[in-house]
Amino acid sequence: MSRIRMDRNLKVTVLLIAVLLAFVFGYSRIESWIYEHFAANVGQVASYSLPKLTFEFFRVSITASVLSIATGMLLGIFAHSSIGRSFKTIIQKLAMIGQTIPVLALLLFAVTIFGVGMKAALVALVVQSALPVIFGTISGLDSVPHNFIEIAHGLGYSKAQTMFKVQLPLAKPVILSGIRIGTIICISAATLAFSAGAGGLGLLIQTGIATYNMVFVFEGTVPIVLIAIIADRLLRRAEKKASF
Repeated sequence: MSRIRMDRNLKVTVLLIAVLLAFVFGYSRIESWIYEHFAANVGQVASYSLPKLTFEFFRVSITASVLSIATGMLLGIFAHSSIGRSFKTIIQKLAMIGQTIPVLALLLFAVTIFGVGMKAALVALVVQSALPVIFGTISGLDSVPHNFIEIAHGLGYSKAQTMFKVQLPLAKPVILSGIRIGTIICISAATLAFSAGAGGLGLLIQTGIATYNMVFVFEGTVPIVLIAIIADRLLRRAEKKASF
Protein backbone atom coordinates (compact mmCIF):
# COMPACT_ATOMS: atom_id res chain seq x y z
CA MET A 1 0.00 0.00 0.00
CA SER A 2 2.82 2.40 0.91
CA ARG A 3 4.55 1.60 -2.40
CA ILE A 4 1.37 2.46 -4.33
CA ARG A 5 1.12 5.73 -2.40
CA MET A 6 4.75 6.61 -3.12
CA ASP A 7 4.28 5.84 -6.81
CA ARG A 8 1.21 8.08 -6.80
CA ASN A 9 3.20 10.87 -5.14
CA LEU A 10 5.89 10.50 -7.80
CA LYS A 11 3.28 10.75 -10.55
CA VAL A 12 1.90 13.94 -8.99
CA THR A 13 5.43 15.39 -8.84
CA VAL A 14 6.04 14.54 -12.50
CA LEU A 15 2.67 16.10 -13.37
CA LEU A 16 3.63 19.31 -11.52
CA ILE A 17 6.94 19.46 -13.42
CA ALA A 18 5.01 19.06 -16.68
CA VAL A 19 2.61 21.86 -15.66
CA LEU A 20 5.58 24.11 -14.80
CA LEU A 21 7.25 23.50 -18.18
CA ALA A 22 3.96 23.92 -20.03
CA PHE A 23 3.26 27.23 -18.28
CA VAL A 24 6.76 28.65 -18.75
CA PHE A 25 7.18 27.69 -22.41
CA GLY A 26 3.53 27.93 -23.43
CA TYR A 27 2.46 31.13 -21.68
CA SER A 28 3.07 33.24 -24.77
CA ARG A 29 0.26 31.33 -26.50
CA ILE A 30 -2.34 32.33 -23.89
CA GLU A 31 -0.98 35.78 -23.06
CA SER A 32 -3.30 37.59 -25.50
CA TRP A 33 -6.30 35.69 -24.08
CA ILE A 34 -5.36 36.71 -20.52
CA TYR A 35 -5.01 40.38 -21.50
CA GLU A 36 -8.50 40.25 -23.01
CA HIS A 37 -9.77 39.77 -19.44
CA PHE A 38 -7.33 42.36 -17.99
CA ALA A 39 -7.53 44.97 -20.73
CA ALA A 40 -6.49 47.79 -18.38
CA ASN A 41 -2.97 46.30 -18.22
CA VAL A 42 -2.35 46.04 -21.96
CA GLY A 43 -0.53 49.36 -22.16
CA GLN A 44 1.92 48.22 -19.46
CA VAL A 45 3.22 45.16 -21.32
CA ALA A 46 7.02 45.06 -21.48
CA SER A 47 9.40 42.94 -23.53
CA TYR A 48 10.82 39.98 -21.59
CA SER A 49 11.35 36.22 -21.84
CA LEU A 50 9.52 34.08 -19.26
CA PRO A 51 11.76 31.00 -19.87
CA LYS A 52 14.86 33.20 -19.41
CA LEU A 53 13.55 34.74 -16.18
CA THR A 54 12.53 31.30 -14.89
CA PHE A 55 15.98 29.90 -15.67
CA GLU A 56 17.61 32.82 -13.83
CA PHE A 57 15.36 32.25 -10.82
CA PHE A 58 16.04 28.51 -10.89
CA ARG A 59 19.80 29.12 -11.14
CA VAL A 60 19.82 31.50 -8.17
CA SER A 61 17.60 29.20 -6.07
CA ILE A 62 19.58 26.03 -6.77
CA THR A 63 22.99 27.65 -6.29
CA ALA A 64 21.93 29.34 -3.05
CA SER A 65 20.29 26.13 -1.77
CA VAL A 66 23.44 24.07 -2.44
CA LEU A 67 25.64 26.67 -0.73
CA SER A 68 23.19 26.90 2.18
CA ILE A 69 23.15 23.10 2.61
CA ALA A 70 26.95 22.86 2.46
CA THR A 71 27.45 25.79 4.86
CA GLY A 72 24.75 24.63 7.27
CA MET A 73 25.99 21.03 7.40
CA LEU A 74 29.63 22.07 7.88
CA LEU A 75 28.71 24.44 10.71
CA GLY A 76 26.42 21.82 12.25
CA ILE A 77 29.12 19.13 12.13
CA PHE A 78 31.68 21.58 13.53
CA ALA A 79 29.34 22.59 16.38
CA HIS A 80 28.77 18.92 17.24
CA SER A 81 32.48 18.05 17.23
CA SER A 82 34.61 18.13 20.37
CA ILE A 83 36.57 21.10 19.01
CA GLY A 84 33.55 23.21 18.06
CA ARG A 85 31.23 22.27 20.92
CA SER A 86 32.16 25.42 22.83
CA PHE A 87 31.06 27.46 19.77
CA LYS A 88 27.73 25.63 19.43
CA THR A 89 25.62 28.28 21.19
CA ILE A 90 27.32 31.12 19.28
CA ILE A 91 26.71 29.40 15.92
CA GLN A 92 23.04 28.78 16.75
CA LYS A 93 22.46 32.36 17.92
CA LEU A 94 24.19 33.87 14.88
CA ALA A 95 22.08 31.65 12.59
CA MET A 96 18.92 32.77 14.40
CA ILE A 97 19.94 36.43 14.07
CA GLY A 98 20.64 35.91 10.35
CA GLN A 99 17.15 34.56 9.75
CA THR A 100 15.39 37.32 11.69
CA ILE A 101 16.96 40.04 9.51
CA PRO A 102 14.59 40.89 6.61
CA VAL A 103 15.76 39.63 3.22
CA LEU A 104 15.74 43.13 1.72
CA ALA A 105 18.02 44.37 4.49
CA LEU A 106 20.40 41.44 3.92
CA LEU A 107 20.42 42.19 0.21
CA LEU A 108 21.23 45.84 0.89
CA PHE A 109 24.15 44.87 3.17
CA ALA A 110 25.40 42.32 0.64
CA VAL A 111 25.19 44.77 -2.27
CA THR A 112 27.09 47.36 -0.22
CA ILE A 113 29.93 44.87 0.39
CA PHE A 114 29.98 42.77 -2.80
CA GLY A 115 28.33 45.11 -5.31
CA VAL A 116 25.32 44.47 -7.52
CA GLY A 117 25.12 40.96 -8.95
CA MET A 118 24.81 37.25 -8.28
CA LYS A 119 27.36 37.17 -5.44
CA ALA A 120 25.40 39.61 -3.26
CA ALA A 121 22.15 37.71 -3.82
CA LEU A 122 23.77 34.36 -2.93
CA VAL A 123 25.29 35.71 0.29
CA ALA A 124 21.93 37.12 1.44
CA LEU A 125 20.03 33.92 0.56
CA VAL A 126 22.54 31.65 2.31
CA VAL A 127 22.43 33.73 5.49
CA GLN A 128 18.62 33.70 5.36
CA SER A 129 18.17 29.94 4.78
CA ALA A 130 21.08 28.25 6.61
CA LEU A 131 19.38 28.15 10.05
CA PRO A 132 17.16 25.06 9.49
CA VAL A 133 20.10 23.13 8.01
CA ILE A 134 22.37 23.99 10.95
CA PHE A 135 19.73 23.08 13.54
CA GLY A 136 18.74 19.93 11.62
CA THR A 137 22.37 18.76 11.44
CA ILE A 138 23.03 19.42 15.13
CA SER A 139 19.74 17.82 16.23
CA GLY A 140 20.26 14.81 13.98
CA LEU A 141 23.80 14.19 15.25
CA ASP A 142 22.73 14.71 18.87
CA SER A 143 19.96 12.11 18.44
CA VAL A 144 22.36 9.31 17.43
CA PRO A 145 22.57 6.81 20.34
CA HIS A 146 25.95 6.91 22.07
CA ASN A 147 26.12 3.10 21.96
CA PHE A 148 26.58 3.18 18.18
CA ILE A 149 29.47 5.61 18.53
CA GLU A 150 31.13 3.41 21.15
CA ILE A 151 30.72 0.34 18.91
CA ALA A 152 32.32 2.22 16.02
CA HIS A 153 35.26 3.24 18.19
CA GLY A 154 35.53 -0.36 19.37
CA LEU A 155 35.82 -1.48 15.75
CA GLY A 156 38.76 0.85 15.28
CA TYR A 157 36.95 3.68 13.47
CA SER A 158 38.57 7.09 13.65
CA LYS A 159 36.48 10.14 14.60
CA ALA A 160 36.08 11.08 10.93
CA GLN A 161 35.05 7.52 9.97
CA THR A 162 32.56 7.42 12.84
CA MET A 163 31.07 10.72 11.70
CA PHE A 164 30.68 9.85 8.01
CA LYS A 165 29.95 6.11 8.28
CA VAL A 166 27.82 5.99 11.43
CA GLN A 167 26.55 9.34 12.73
CA LEU A 168 25.61 11.13 9.50
CA PRO A 169 23.77 8.11 7.97
CA LEU A 170 21.76 7.67 11.20
CA ALA A 171 21.05 11.41 11.42
CA LYS A 172 20.03 11.63 7.74
CA PRO A 173 16.22 11.87 8.24
CA VAL A 174 16.50 14.84 10.63
CA ILE A 175 19.15 16.53 8.47
CA LEU A 176 16.98 16.12 5.35
CA SER A 177 14.07 17.71 7.19
CA GLY A 178 16.21 20.78 7.90
CA ILE A 179 17.43 20.81 4.30
CA ARG A 180 13.84 20.73 3.03
CA ILE A 181 12.79 23.68 5.18
CA GLY A 182 15.93 25.64 4.28
CA THR A 183 15.40 25.02 0.56
CA ILE A 184 11.80 26.26 0.66
CA ILE A 185 12.91 29.39 2.52
CA CYS A 186 15.63 29.90 -0.09
CA ILE A 187 13.18 29.56 -3.00
CA SER A 188 10.72 32.02 -1.48
CA ALA A 189 13.47 34.54 -0.65
CA ALA A 190 15.03 34.20 -4.13
CA THR A 191 12.09 36.24 -5.47
CA LEU A 192 13.82 39.32 -4.07
CA ALA A 193 17.19 38.44 -5.66
CA PHE A 194 16.18 40.69 -8.55
CA SER A 195 16.72 43.65 -6.21
CA ALA A 196 20.41 42.72 -6.00
CA GLY A 197 20.76 42.50 -9.78
CA ALA A 198 20.61 38.69 -10.00
CA GLY A 199 17.57 38.65 -12.31
CA GLY A 200 14.76 36.14 -12.05
CA LEU A 201 11.00 36.11 -11.70
CA GLY A 202 11.10 38.85 -9.08
CA LEU A 203 11.30 41.26 -12.02
CA LEU A 204 7.74 40.39 -13.03
CA ILE A 205 6.34 40.50 -9.50
CA GLN A 206 7.99 43.78 -8.51
CA THR A 207 7.12 45.40 -11.85
CA GLY A 208 3.54 44.16 -11.52
CA ILE A 209 3.21 45.59 -8.01
CA ALA A 210 4.76 48.91 -9.02
CA THR A 211 2.47 49.32 -12.06
CA TYR A 212 -0.61 47.56 -10.60
CA ASN A 213 -0.34 44.97 -13.37
CA MET A 214 -1.88 41.82 -11.90
CA VAL A 215 -1.03 39.81 -15.01
CA PHE A 216 2.69 40.31 -14.32
CA VAL A 217 2.20 39.28 -10.69
CA PHE A 218 0.30 36.16 -11.76
CA GLU A 219 2.87 35.29 -14.41
CA GLY A 220 5.78 35.55 -11.98
CA THR A 221 4.06 33.88 -9.04
CA VAL A 222 2.84 30.67 -10.71
CA PRO A 223 6.32 29.30 -11.62
CA ILE A 224 7.68 30.16 -8.15
CA VAL A 225 4.81 28.35 -6.41
CA LEU A 226 5.21 25.30 -8.66
CA ILE A 227 9.00 25.19 -8.12
CA ALA A 228 8.50 25.39 -4.33
CA ILE A 229 5.88 22.62 -4.33
CA ILE A 230 8.01 20.36 -6.55
CA ALA A 231 11.09 20.90 -4.36
CA ASP A 232 9.07 20.17 -1.22
CA ARG A 233 7.63 16.95 -2.65
CA LEU A 234 11.02 15.68 -3.88
CA LEU A 235 12.71 16.40 -0.56
CA ARG A 236 9.84 14.86 1.41
CA ARG A 237 10.21 11.74 -0.69
CA ALA A 238 13.95 11.62 0.05
CA GLU A 239 13.20 12.21 3.73
CA LYS A 240 10.75 9.28 3.85
CA LYS A 241 13.19 6.99 2.08
CA ALA A 242 15.92 7.91 4.56
CA SER A 243 13.61 7.00 7.45
CA PHE A 244 13.31 3.35 6.35
